[in-house]
Amino acid sequence: MAIDWANWSRTTESAVPPAGQLGTRAKPAVHNRRNGDARQPGPMALGGMLRDRGLVTDEQLSAAMTRQKKTGRRLGQILVELGFVPAEAVLEALSLQLGVPTARVNAHTVQPDAVASLPEKVARRHTAFPLQKVGTTLVVALATPKDLNALDDIRFAAGCEVQTVLALEEEIVSALNRYYRDEWLLPDTPSETTDAVVIDSPAMQMQVRDQAAERSAVAVLERVIARATADGASDIHFEPRQDDLRIRCRIDGTFRDLALFELALAPAVVARIKVLSNMDVAEHRLPQDGRFSVTVGEQHLDVRTSTYPTVHGEKAVLRLLDSSGLRLQLDRVGLSAPAVTSLRELIHRPEGIVLITGPTGSGKTSTLYAALAELVATGKNIVTIEDPVEYALPGVNQGQTNDKAGFTFAKGLRAVLRQDPDVIMVGEVRDTETLETAIEASLTGHLVLSTLHTNSAVATVARLVEMGLERYLLASSVLGIVAQRLVRKICRTCRTQAATPGALRALFRDGEHQTFYKGAGCHDCRGTGFRGRHGIFELLRMTEEIRELILERASDARLLDAARRGGMSTLREECLSLVAAGETTLEEVLRVTQERA
Repeated sequence: MAIDWANWSRTTESAVPPAGQLGTRAKPAVHNRRNGDARQPGPMALGGMLRDRGLVTDEQLSAAMTRQKKTGRRLGQILVELGFVPAEAVLEALSLQLGVPTARVNAHTVQPDAVASLPEKVARRHTAFPLQKVGTTLVVALATPKDLNALDDIRFAAGCEVQTVLALEEEIVSALNRYYRDEWLLPDTPSETTDAVVIDSPAMQMQVRDQAAERSAVAVLERVIARATADGASDIHFEPRQDDLRIRCRIDGTFRDLALFELALAPAVVARIKVLSNMDVAEHRLPQDGRFSVTVGEQHLDVRTSTYPTVHGEKAVLRLLDSSGLRLQLDRVGLSAPAVTSLRELIHRPEGIVLITGPTGSGKTSTLYAALAELVATGKNIVTIEDPVEYALPGVNQGQTNDKAGFTFAKGLRAVLRQDPDVIMVGEVRDTETLETAIEASLTGHLVLSTLHTNSAVATVARLVEMGLERYLLASSVLGIVAQRLVRKICRTCRTQAATPGALRALFRDGEHQTFYKGAGCHDCRGTGFRGRHGIFELLRMTEEIRELILERASDARLLDAARRGGMSTLREECLSLVAAGETTLEEVLRVTQERA
C-alpha cells in the first residue's frame, strides 16, 4: 500500500516538496510563513501521538524510525507498510494534529463542475483532487492540506477560495486517474484509455433536434456504463432532481454516487436509453421496459432498462446482467452443504413445487438457474415462463411474458402445460391465478420451481394462504421453501480485527468469545471495507409435522420451532456463522436479517 505520509506537527505548517522534487524520498520541509525559512518537523510528532494512543509500541516505533533514517522515507508510510498501524489510524491521527476534516474520495460524490475548475496539471502536481464547488469555494482533497505552495497554486488556477480536506493519497491518485485520464465526465472529449463500449441495439439512431445534447448523451451513457462495469455494479440509476441529474450505482447491494450533471442533459440521456431499448420515445407519462446488449472491452452484458415518470422528469434504471459471472452450480451459490443436499433431493422429485423467496436483488433468479442447470443433465423437458429472460440456459426452453399482447404468467403457464413438460419454472408468482395454475401443475405430475416475495421461509406459508391457497393444497403440493439474502463480504485486502460493542457481541447467545473483523477501507474496495457478496439461506422442508401444523392453522412461531427441529437454520443464524468465520460483519447481520423467536 503506497501511502505518502508527512510527519506533521501541531504547531507548524508543512509543505510537500516543490514540483521538481515530487517522487523523491526526501523529508518534507516545513515553511514559516513569516520569514520563508524551512525546517524539518520533529520525528516524534506523528509517532509519539500514535504511541500515546496505544496504536504502536515503543519497539515498533523504534524499528520504523531506524528504517526512516536509512531510507529517508516518511514515518507514517513506513508504519503502514510494516503493518504496525492501519492507514486509517494514521489518517485520523493526522486529522487531529492538523485540525482538518477527513474525506474518503472513493465514496464521495464528485461534481463535474469541480473537476472542470481545476486543471489536471495543477491537480497532479500537488496530488490534489477537487470534490465539490459551492459558489466560489472549491473543496479539495489533499494528502498534505497545510502545503501553502499547493494552496496558492490551486487557488490561482481555479480562481476560487479553497477549502481543504485530508484524504488518503492513494485514493486521490486513483480519482485523478479516473476523472482526468478517462475524462468520462467531459462527454465531448474522447478517451483512449477506457474500454471500448459497443452497444448492440436494433435502433441506434436518435431523433433529437439538439445535436450537441445528442452527442453528450451518447458519450455520457457509454462512459457511465464503462465505469459501472469496471466497478462491478449491478444497476445504474439516472435520477433527475430539482436542480441536477444524479447518477448512482448499486455495488454489492448498496448505492454509491457516481456523478452529478446539469438537469438539462437528463431528457437526452433518457431518450438515448429509450431508443436503444426499443421504447416509445414520445411517451413520457407511462413507465416503460426494454433491453439491449453492450460489450465493454471483452465483457458482454445484457442490459435490462426501465423508465418511470417522476415530478422532475423521467427516471431510468439499467440492470447489468453478466452471464459469464452466473454461478450454475448449487454448491457455488452460497448454500451450506446440508442445505445443498436437501435442495438437490427436492428438485429431483418428480412432482411438487419448490419456492425461492426473498426481496428484489437477493439472488433468487441465480438460485433458480443453478437448480435448472443441474436438471438439464437428467434429460428432462424443462420449460420456463419468465419476465424477462435474464440469461440464456443451454438445454432449457425459455419463454417470456408479453403484457401488451395479454401473454401473462397465468396464460403462459397454461400454455406450457400443453408442451409435455417435466419441469416448469415460473419466474414469479404474482397473483392468485398464477398460484392456482402452478399448484395444479405440481399436483398433476410436474415439478414446478418459482419465486415469491416474502420475508422468510416460514412467512411464506401465511403469504400463500393470504393469496387464497387452501391449506390442504399447500400442505400436499409444496415440497420446500428457500428464503435467501445477500450480505456484503469483508474486503480481504484491508480486513482487520474490529472492536465490537457488547450489544452486538450479545447476538451470539452461547456467550463464547469471538474474534470479529471489519474492512478498514482500501483501494480495492474503494474505501467501503466490503468487496463482493455472499448468499445466506434458510430451507424449510415440508415434513409431516409441519404439514399437520399448517392444517391446524398453527402460528408462525410454532412453525419455526418445528422447522428448527427439522434441521433448518434461520437467515440470522447463517449470517452469524459467516461473522464467526470472518466473512462479514455484525453490522451486516443487523442490516440484512431480523431476530425471530
